[in-house]
Amino acid sequence: MGGRIVTTVAAATAQRTRAASSEHSVGGKAATRPSSTATQTGASPTTTSSAKAGAAAVVDLSANAKAQLANLVSGAPSTSGAIGIKSFDEVVQDRSKALADTLVSRLTNLGIPLDEPIDLKLDSAGNVTTDSPYKKKIEKMFKDDPELAKEFREVAGLNAMKAAQKALEAFDKEKKAARNDEERDAAYGRYTARLMKSQDLSGTMTLDDGKLRSWSVEFMNSSVGEVAAPKASAKAEAAATQRVVRTV
Repeated sequence: MGGRIVTTVAAATAQRTRAASSEHSVGGKAATRPSSTATQTGASPTTTSSAKAGAAAVVDLSANAKAQLANLVSGAPSTSGAIGIKSFDEVVQDRSKALADTLVSRLTNLGIPLDEPIDLKLDSAGNVTTDSPYKKKIEKMFKDDPELAKEFREVAGLNAMKAAQKALEAFDKEKKAARNDEERDAAYGRYTARLMKSQDLSGTMTLDDGKLRSWSVEFMNSSVGEVAAPKASAKAEAAATQRVVRTV
């Protein structure tokens, strides 16, 4: 079992951002803004919105997961353990599917119907909570199985890193397309707002039709215009807007 490390939605992209800042320039000066943002959001979780999102920012990563995180930062493919050579996105997808399959099996055994989506969220203590009509049974299931709760925290964290990576990629494209300082500033503002909202949603996932949907990833996909707003995105963005009150 890996050690306890602290990470936020932006933490996995901090090093990549610093590298990108040294490669690209704006008006002859290094474009260091994303690095500053990543540093801020990667700071102590008690000083950012991750305190509100609870333990979504605190993840117990296994050895393989930590190897994947290191490879994400360095850009290298993974060759660790049984995971084999996979991209970060593939690892997130596989881990999310495995957890979804486990939850479907466990909930079915408890007699909990799965005909309606079930929202699962980390509270400030790192416990998995829900507003489902079967709240007591579901929360007890996670409380009685620390490993299952740990896997939920880890998968939520990996999905949040995926969303942060997507935010950085979108910012790079928008920055390159900017024609002047005003448009570059606007691109940076969008990047910061996306990152903040994504971080605030990072501890929430929905089990729906046998699959786990990360609110952080769904919000980011919709925000950068890659896909039409999925079913949970409007709900996710509304929740983030209500909780996040900041001046970007």
